[in-house]
Amino acid sequence: MIYLRQYLDPAYVVLLEEENKEDVLNRLIDSLVTSPNILDKETFRKEVFKREGIISTGIGLGIAIPHVKIKEVKDITICVGVSRKGIEWGALDNQPVHIVFLIAGNAGQHELYLRLLSKIVLVLKNAARRNKIIQAKNGKDVLDLFTNL
Repeated sequence: MIYLRQYLDPAYVVLLEEENKEDVLNRLIDSLVTSPNILDKETFRKEVFKREGIISTGIGLGIAIPHVKIKEVKDITICVGVSRKGIEWGALDNQPVHIVFLIAGNAGQHELYLRLLSKIVLVLKNAARRNKIIQAKNGKDVLDLFTNL
């Protein structure tokens, strides 16, 4: 069984004040590129925006999951952003996004990558959990909501 919590790090949980998708993506990217798993910061940034340009990663329910799999990433690394106000994202349901999971994976990690995407969606389907994440006071509180998940 895969546990999402083992891929989350307090250093990569961001309480967002930004008000638009581009600023949010840049903030999350700036956080995640501090990881030693991101081998080429500019390529990573470029690929995240390229992927978002193909189709919005806003999947509905106030969730967006921007993601890339590239050789310039050594191992799967995740950054979580939380916005109380919500961000216009062009989501499938046309609702603002409050929770963003930015996932960086290596091009060869396809199976794990898909399992993590599925797990994130499964965990965040729970409306009460989403609301608790949005109301969290800090990154530790956000991570605590993923204990045993």
